[in-house]
Amino acid sequence: MKRRIAFIYLSLCLVLANTITVPAGGALETIDITGLTPSPFPGDIIGRVIGIKWDSRCIPVQYSMNTTLDPIPNPLGVPFLTVADARAALQASFNAWNNIPTSFIDMRITGTTNNPGLAGFDMINELSFRTDPTFGAIAVSPSTNLIQDTTLVVGDDIDGDGDSDVANIKVAGDADNDGDIEFPAGFYKAGAVLDNDVMFNSKTSNGFRFTVGDAAVDAIGRSVDLMAVAVHEFGHSHGLSHTPDNQISSKNGTGSTMFPSITTTDPAAEISQRTPAIDDIAWSSYFYPEGTARSGPAAIRFGDIPFNFVFGLIKGELRHGVLNQPIAGGNVFAMKELTDETVVSGFSGTTQLSVDPAGGLNLLDPSFNILDGNYVLPVPLGLYSVGIQAIDGTPVTAGSISFTTQIGAIFGQQNFNEEYYNGRREDVRERSLADRKPLLVLPGHNKSGIDIVTSDAVNVNNFGNRMFVGFTTSPANPLPPGFTYALQLPGAQMAAILAGGDYSIQGVSFDTFVIDSSVVPRYARAMLTTGMINADTSATLDLNCPIAEKSGFIGQDNDFAPFYFKNPSAIGRKVREGIADGSIQNLFIVLQIPTTTPFPGTAGQPPLVGLSLGGPLLSFTSADNGATFLRRPDVNFRFSLILSLPDKPAIIQ
Repeated sequence: MKRRIAFIYLSLCLVLANTITVPAGGALETIDITGLTPSPFPGDIIGRVIGIKWDSRCIPVQYSMNTTLDPIPNPLGVPFLTVADARAALQASFNAWNNIPTSFIDMRITGTTNNPGLAGFDMINELSFRTDPTFGAIAVSPSTNLIQDTTLVVGDDIDGDGDSDVANIKVAGDADNDGDIEFPAGFYKAGAVLDNDVMFNSKTSNGFRFTVGDAAVDAIGRSVDLMAVAVHEFGHSHGLSHTPDNQISSKNGTGSTMFPSITTTDPAAEISQRTPAIDDIAWSSYFYPEGTARSGPAAIRFGDIPFNFVFGLIKGELRHGVLNQPIAGGNVFAMKELTDETVVSGFSGTTQLSVDPAGGLNLLDPSFNILDGNYVLPVPLGLYSVGIQAIDGTPVTAGSISFTTQIGAIFGQQNFNEEYYNGRREDVRERSLADRKPLLVLPGHNKSGIDIVTSDAVNVNNFGNRMFVGFTTSPANPLPPGFTYALQLPGAQMAAILAGGDYSIQGVSFDTFVIDSSVVPRYARAMLTTGMINADTSATLDLNCPIAEKSGFIGQDNDFAPFYFKNPSAIGRKVREGIADGSIQNLFIVLQIPTTTPFPGTAGQPPLVGLSLGGPLLSFTSADNGATFLRRPDVNFRFSLILSLPDKPAIIQ
């Protein structure tokens, strides 16, 4: 029997980050056109955005390894990795997910193929060390899935090769011994995965040398640990999206396995990505929860732990305070209150698209495309603060995550400051963005109603787009310990801004970066202070009595890191009055690198800052611990001042 079955092809990849990082906090997304409901756009139908996953009847998921390249070539010279080594590493990578006690996902290598080229959608889940030579990523994990609820019947030819892909069986497998996988007959939900292939880029022109074992991990940019890459791709294989979590805490610079890039020059970063972080574990367990069935993969077996014995849920809604809209794709994260360790992050919003008959996906307006701003976070027992951040390009782009994050970005919703849930004081206008209310989460329980509204705080940015990061050094000419960056906020500029109302100064924010992604971007101190411009264009800053200061400031890798003040209203008043009476000539935002060496990490570089070109030159540096600040003739530092009014404005409709 031949029938038309609707499916869609998805692809996500891991990219190289051996200089500047480029961009599982949720599900890989597809669309659901079940019911063929007409869209408001003439001729289109509504496609609900949903997650993909394997149907439990298809677990264990069976993979075949392509062995046509033996041994596997690489761009750095002679063959390095044998097929036997690769197979062992790939199965170990599957086991990194299979061995999660609260998740019932099970992925296995059960056979081999010898296709001269990757066949794509053919009901064979293929592992291959080949990609299109124009494709520059380290690896890619394309999946094909249903886009409408479908009842498969015996005889259905799903992939169109003339051979039946549905059999009278209970568990998916090669029922007719022809090399491909047959599915059990029955009903399948939209989003069910039909086929997944994982390709590792070993092309000699633009590919990578894949290594196995700790001893083989090196700092060569085109050389990468196979298991680090494979564990990431196999997260996509069972439905996990990328996450923005690239820095777990102030003591641990490594991130989640599902962060979309890997620093191939940092061996510690490569090794860390072999092991799923708690964020990865939580989402794999949420989508494939142990103990949720009496039989089959989700039933409890020896070594399994019921999902509800370990995880509770934080639930709420994220809304844009200025736009007065539910936010699609805002990042919501749970952080341990006592250690500031990011545990789990996810994305807000239920969305839909208008689908044209040719398969195009269209946007209409927020009221149609964004149904709500709801979110859920699965977290283990603990006391948490819940925070939010925009998916605005640092450290990841909306396009590297999902349809939902892209929808929010296109409608201008990814433009808010990082902040935290603060209970009854949660509002558009908040007393202090540093305020947060801890939440106790118990296994098997929901902490609901944790609704967050983004603040209407505004940023004073005396800089442009990031063009570079700086300053890197050579061993022969290192930066001196305590090297200090400062960005001027001229008094005239601040006087004009503060004349518009009784502004509170909420804090300052710094665009920060580290060469080795496993290293925490730790600075000696961050501050807001005052100063004057001298006749020779140098600056004299008051570093002894700053307006606000934080020692041991922790940046965020490839992102803006805020330093929020506890008394923003009083600081705003002090600055306003000081400018009015002449006691404050200029404000300066200051960031100092560590005062001791050597700097940590393989590269041995200090933590860096974002640099922009063009515009008024307002940036200064000091190489003598702040005694002298010289104006930079070429760049501005991407440091921001964050302001808000104390009285609540009318909501913009």
